Amino acid sequence: MKKMNFYPTIWSTAPYTPGVMADWYDTPNKGAELILKNEAATTLHVSEMSLNITKFSALDEKGNEHFIIDFPGQNPVTLKGIASGNFIRSKSVLTLPDGRYTALRFYMAGWGNQFVYQDGVAESANSFNRLDFQIEDGFTVEEGNAPEVKLWFDFAPYQWKRHFKPLTDLFMGSKSQKPRLANSFGN
Repeated sequence: MKKMNFYPTIWSTAPYTPGVMADWYDTPNKGAELILKNEAATTLHVSEMSLNITKFSALDEKGNEHFIIDFPGQNPVTLKGIASGNFIRSKSVLTLPDGRYTALRFYMAGWGNQFVYQDGVAESANSFNRLDFQIEDGFTVEEGNAPEVKLWFDFAPYQWKRHFKPLTDLFMGSKSQKPRLANSFGN
């Protein structure tokens, strides 16, 4: 069978990214897929996070923290929910010592952090120095694991009416409201 290159332009707005096509033609090497959840993000209906990550670590089932990688001078990384089809690939997670892990912790710089809610409202999140994400069903690192891990974030999907928010604000006047993040995430 001949291998064809296909570059769809309309898929950039669909729930699948162009990288999906590369996976179809790739070897059937199945990597581990982790679904990460943050209870406060779920409660607040966060759909996207832009985080200026400085360190990345994993928490094992005994509560010990194992640092995975540092990001010196890192620009903000955008994390989107499962519904967007976006994920983060990591080979560094598998460098952890053998064991069972329950959460991933992201340390953040004091600038460039932002949360976007399902209604499209964006809010600064610079007051937090770290965020913990629970790994659904945990994750075991052992010799012979897959060569990489896909990190999926369980965020709320965007609402379709968010596209009309600028119009409603224009006619109804923007209401000033208390920030949603006030005392929502524990450090």
